[in-house]
Amino acid sequence: MEESEQSEDNEFEDFEDEESIRDVVVPGEVLTEDVKNFLPGRGTILNKEKTKIISLNIGLKQIKKNYINVIPLRGFYTPRPGDKVIAMIVDKNPVKYKCDINAKDFGQLKPKNTIKKGRTRGFRGAGGFPQEEVNTKKFDIGDILVVKILSADRLNKPELTTIGKYLGKKVGGIVISIDPPKIPRVIGRNGSMIKMLKNLTNCNIFVTQNGRVWLKGEDIAHERLLIESVNKIASEAHTVGLTDRMQDFIINEKKKRGIE
Repeated sequence: MEESEQSEDNEFEDFEDEESIRDVVVPGEVLTEDVKNFLPGRGTILNKEKTKIISLNIGLKQIKKNYINVIPLRGFYTPRPGDKVIAMIVDKNPVKYKCDINAKDFGQLKPKNTIKKGRTRGFRGAGGFPQEEVNTKKFDIGDILVVKILSADRLNKPELTTIGKYLGKKVGGIVISIDPPKIPRVIGRNGSMIKMLKNLTNCNIFVTQNGRVWLKGEDIAHERLLIESVNKIASEAHTVGLTDRMQDFIINEKKKRGIE
C-alpha cells in the first residue's frame, strides 16, 4: 500500500512510556550520584570529579535503561536515524523533495528512497530501480508524508525514506504540532493514552517523534475534541494521573457538546 492509511497502531516501543518522564529539572541540577549504575545521556554531563551526573537543560528527566537524559521542554526536533516523523513537502526538483520535519534543517527525500527495490520487472536504470519511476512525480508540494530518518548529522541535511511499515503519504486529515518532548504523554504507558483517545473520539490518530500528530475523524466535532484533548495533554504533560483525568474530560465534553 503506497498511501499510509494503515491502522494507527503505531510502534509504541519507539517512544518512552509516560512514567519514565516525570521530574522537571534545571541546568546544574544533580540528577544522580550513582555513577556506577548510570551514564550521562542527552542533555547531561559528568562533573569534573566524575562523581555526579548534572543537567545541562531545563527539561524532563528521563531514565532509559542505564542512561539519564534531560529532554528539553521546548525547541526544535533533533533528527535521529530510525525516527518516524511527519514531514510536509515544501519544494521539489527533478532529483529530490525538500521536506519540513520541524527541525532546524529541512530533510531531503530522494526518489530512490520512495520505491521498493525489485517491485517491478523490465528495464532498470542505475541503482537497480525502474528508470521511468526514478523521478519526483510521485508526491506533490504540500503532501503530508510519514517518513523515517535514514541519516542525520551536523554536516548533512537529514535524509528520509518512505519505504517501510506505516510510512508513506497521508490522505486527508489534520496535522497539529506539540513540543516533541510531550509526545510520550500522548502515547501513554503501553499506548494507554492514545488508545483511549481513539476509542472515545472515534478518530484515527498517528503520533510521530518530531512533535506532529495526524488525526482524522468522522466529523469536525470529534476532530475538534481530539485536538483540544491533545493540546491539554501537552500543557499538563508534567502531571501525574493524566490518563484518568483526560478520560473524564473527554466523557464530560462529549455530554456537553451532545456528541457520541
